[in-house]
Amino acid sequence: MQRCAQENMNENWNISGLILEGVCGTGKTTLFHAIVQSDRFVQRSFPSAIALSEHQTQRVLERKEREEGLSSKDNLVLLDQHVSYLESLRDRLDQMQWCNDNRTNMRIPYVLERFHLTHVFHYDHMSWESVEDVDSRLANLNCKLCLVTMDDSMMEHRIITSRDAGWREYLKRYGDTTEEIVECYCNQQEMLRALCEKSRLDTLVVDTTDVSVQNTLDQVLDFWGAV
Repeated sequence: MQRCAQENMNENWNISGLILEGVCGTGKTTLFHAIVQSDRFVQRSFPSAIALSEHQTQRVLERKEREEGLSSKDNLVLLDQHVSYLESLRDRLDQMQWCNDNRTNMRIPYVLERFHLTHVFHYDHMSWESVEDVDSRLANLNCKLCLVTMDDSMMEHRIITSRDAGWREYLKRYGDTTEEIVECYCNQQEMLRALCEKSRLDTLVVDTTDVSVQNTLDQVLDFWGAV
C-alpha cells in the first residue's frame, strides 16, 4: 500500500499531529487552549480534528496511581490506545485516493497536551527505552513536538508562589523546601530537553519566560503547518 507523502507539509497528507510538552507553569495548557480556539484551527477547511488534553493523555491514571500504584504496563497501555486509534484512522484513509487527487477535506489534525515524554519524566518506573517505539510510531503519524520552557528563575513564582494553598500542599511530594521543589522542576525540564534530543519528531522549543503564550501561537502553528 502506497501512502501519501506525509513527512513534508508542502505535500498532501491525511493526518498530522502536534504534541505539547513542558513542565508545570510553562504555559503549555494555555497554549493548548489557544491552538484549539484559534481562528486558524477553528476555520480550517477540513471538518475533523482530535484534541486531547492532559486529562486523557496522562492524568486518567491518577486514581489508580493513588489507590493501587502503577507499573510501566499501565502507562504503555494508555499510550498505545491513543496511538493505535490514530494509526487505524491513517491506515483507512491511506487506502483511499483522496490524497492522490489533491483532496483535503478528509484530513485529520490532532493535538495532544502531554504524551510519551511526560510519561518518562513524571514516573520513576518509565524510561526512554519504554517509549522509544511509541516515538517511532508517532513519527510515522506525521507528528511534531513543541517543548514549552521557561527560565529557571521563573520556576518559584510560576509553580509555587502564584498558586493556591491546595497546590502548594501537593508540591510537598517534591520536596520539603522551596529550593528542593524548584530544583525538582528544573531537573524535569532538563530531562525533557534531553528526551527531545532522542526523539525522532521534529521539535520546536518555545521559551515563554518573557513573552505570553498567545504571542507564540502563530510561531507554533507555522511550525506545525497543518492549519
